[in-house]
Amino acid sequence: MSIWQSRSAHRAVFMAAMAIAAFSAAQAHAVVAIGGVTHYNVTQVYNQVVYNTSHPDWDTIFTGSFDFDADTHTVSNLTGSLSQAMDGNTTWVPLTYQLSSVTDGMDGLVVTVFKENTTNVFSGGGSASTGVHGPVYTYGNHNAFASIYIPLDDPTAALTPAQTGKLGYGDCTPAGLMPRNGSGTICMAGWLTTSGGAGGTMMGTSPITQTIAAVPEPETWGMLLAGLGLVGFAARRRVLV
Repeated sequence: MSIWQSRSAHRAVFMAAMAIAAFSAAQAHAVVAIGGVTHYNVTQVYNQVVYNTSHPDWDTIFTGSFDFDADTHTVSNLTGSLSQAMDGNTTWVPLTYQLSSVTDGMDGLVVTVFKENTTNVFSGGGSASTGVHGPVYTYGNHNAFASIYIPLDDPTAALTPAQTGKLGYGDCTPAGLMPRNGSGTICMAGWLTTSGGAGGTMMGTSPITQTIAAVPEPETWGMLLAGLGLVGFAARRRVLV
């Protein structure tokens, strides 16, 4: 290999490293969401206490996405799916209507998405959309919901116990009613009690976890692909020489 060829290869590797570094910096910028609207993915896991021994992996799971405007501290387009633990998470309920976004007084938002275009879930109307979970979780209609918590300073931040206490779900769709003999009136539901214990039905849910991660912008993926392409080019050139 000539000196010129060696320098060209090294230059290509350097350019690739710079592209990958730019990708990492752009991704970090997206995570902290400095200004503008950022798209996030969210996953919640509600440990169903009743299955701790028989089926430890039968947890109720909510997975979805939303947009967060760091300038206005508003959330939009929250959608996702809620699993049904009684079916071993083989059945999922689509939640497509973001109908509630409530400031909680702890520098965060409790945002709730529903299956139907109404906030009425349980008997007598209403749901846990305000972050205050009451004792009523009997069948009201075939609705379902999930409430997520978003810290305003950094949506990806780990939640405090008080913030985790704002999370909750309810499933009053036919497959979510108990007993499962066609005449069930008790909805699958889960949250934490005010003392931090398991709340809801089926012996309640505890612990509850929530993970939020920013989705990198398309251009940052382009930077990464370009960097990887340059690495491949440099490696191929060295082999040919």
